[in-house]
Amino acid sequence: MKKSRRMQILVDLAKRKEDVAAQQLARDKAKVQHDLKKLNELKDYAGQYESERNLLGLSPYLTTNYQHFVDRVQQAIVQQEAAVGRAEQQADMSMRRWLQTRTKTKSMDWLKEKSHKVELAVEAKQEQRQSDEFAMRRFLDSM
Repeated sequence: MKKSRRMQILVDLAKRKEDVAAQQLARDKAKVQHDLKKLNELKDYAGQYESERNLLGLSPYLTTNYQHFVDRVQQAIVQQEAAVGRAEQQADMSMRRWLQTRTKTKSMDWLKEKSHKVELAVEAKQEQRQSDEFAMRRFLDSM
């Protein structure tokens, strides 16, 4: 088996690893988007309640309960911001992992192509040598 063919097997394996890393990156990016959407929804929800509190004439008891509810929503926002931060970190790690696998795949593919070119040059040289030998034999036989 030629070296370039053996290298192709390694390139194929590297591409599979790269594909797995790319799929993980896509999942992590989708999680970031999902978490950001939830965060924006929570912020919108809190903003609506904050604006409604000013419009409603609430008794002191209801104002206290209302404020507790708004505080819980604010806590949920803080927790969701932390979740977004974790998801972004995970996506960054996945991006670095994918870039590493992509670089490795490109390097292996370059080496395979280089080996293939060397093999073609060797084959061309052998064919030229055989052609020269054949021409020399014909010339010598014709004398």
